[in-house]
Amino acid sequence: MATALVVGAGIAGLATALRLTRSTWEVVLIDHGKHHDPVPLKGPDLQAAKRLAALPYPLYYETRHSTVTSLQPDRFGVTVAFDDHEDEWFDIVVCAQPCCEADRLPGLRLESWSRNHVALLYKAVQDTEIPLCAAELLADAFDIYPDDYAAFSWWETTLKPHTVRRAFTRVR
Repeated sequence: MATALVVGAGIAGLATALRLTRSTWEVVLIDHGKHHDPVPLKGPDLQAAKRLAALPYPLYYETRHSTVTSLQPDRFGVTVAFDDHEDEWFDIVVCAQPCCEADRLPGLRLESWSRNHVALLYKAVQDTEIPLCAAELLADAFDIYPDDYAAFSWWETTLKPHTVRRAFTRVR
């Protein structure tokens, strides 16, 4: 069975964990335990939330007061180092919040949201403002493609056309 580490128990992290669990992934969800204010749902996210709420699947959820200190992707998955316990290996890692140094790894910067078995979901969500739909699309990609690289590429090309580019104006 494929294993996934989802870092961040906000709305995007929970949606990713639930959707991957539905696809028979073994999911570990970690968070540092902070509680967030409720997120208002509307549009596509509201529809995604309704679909996700109907999932009767068990979810292995573990809250850790730990930090991801490094990610070391190889050809088959990712070795994750934590600050307070031993390293663990996962098929994929989904960073649903700016949780670690994932975006500083070689090949994960620039315009990419994913590389080498690591998905930077928080970056896609930040760019699109549709966290539940992004989580569903990511899990759909893993259902459709057996190869992680192809799944990540499909996810990026499917989501990027819907990104919202914010225009910042200078205040004088």
